[in-house]
Amino acid sequence: MYPSTPRTLGEPVDAYWHDRYFLEPYFVAGRGYDQYRPAYALGWKASLEPEHAQQDFDDVEFELEERWEQVRGSSLLRWSQVREAVEASWLQARQRTPTQPVATTLELQSTALLNAVLALGRQAHARLGECMDPMPQGLIGQVLARHFNASQILVEDLERAIGSSGGVVLPVRDSRAALRRNAFWDGLLGREEGADYVLDQAESCQQQWLSAYEAAEQVRLPRALNEILHRQSLMLRGHIEAIHWLRRYML
Repeated sequence: MYPSTPRTLGEPVDAYWHDRYFLEPYFVAGRGYDQYRPAYALGWKASLEPEHAQQDFDDVEFELEERWEQVRGSSLLRWSQVREAVEASWLQARQRTPTQPVATTLELQSTALLNAVLALGRQAHARLGECMDPMPQGLIGQVLARHFNASQILVEDLERAIGSSGGVVLPVRDSRAALRRNAFWDGLLGREEGADYVLDQAESCQQQWLSAYEAAEQVRLPRALNEILHRQSLMLRGHIEAIHWLRRYML
């Protein structure tokens, strides 16, 4: 009889896998975390057992496959469906002791918040593109062009930051419809208040984006992410101040 493997994990490890099991390549659609928890427990506990200290996962795979039948409980998953989960937990245990916190991925709530910031950034970039179609003349056009190009860089940097921190970047939705001009927009650009309206739109979308940054900065995130958010929010504040200057001295 193989040693009993508890079906529960320590809180940090359990929370880690609970927040990301459905993002793993072996995830079976429709299966909840309770179906995978025994597999993560099996890999973690077996990896730390003294008799396996000098062994690799491949050395004990057959043994673990047999143990799976004993510890799976109500899980409906076959060994072939949980093997990679067991191995992932085994390798994770080898990199940490059971008492060390597991914090290599963003919590779901934080990921959702950052993706909300990202979505507003993509929206702001699209709306700034509208402000440049057709391109306003003179200094206003130059400033908006800088804001448009900078917003693209901010979005790309944020996408990379979320991904490198273990979060999942939501896909880009088709924004072409948002970039189509309409009759109201075309008519307004030809009137005296057109430039003022363009600046209002540019300020509004960037102010909404900035508000999302300010909310995200209140959340406890990895230091590198906090630094990126702070740096990007300062840039957006500079953009908004530039629009205020244009409105005071150019209109």
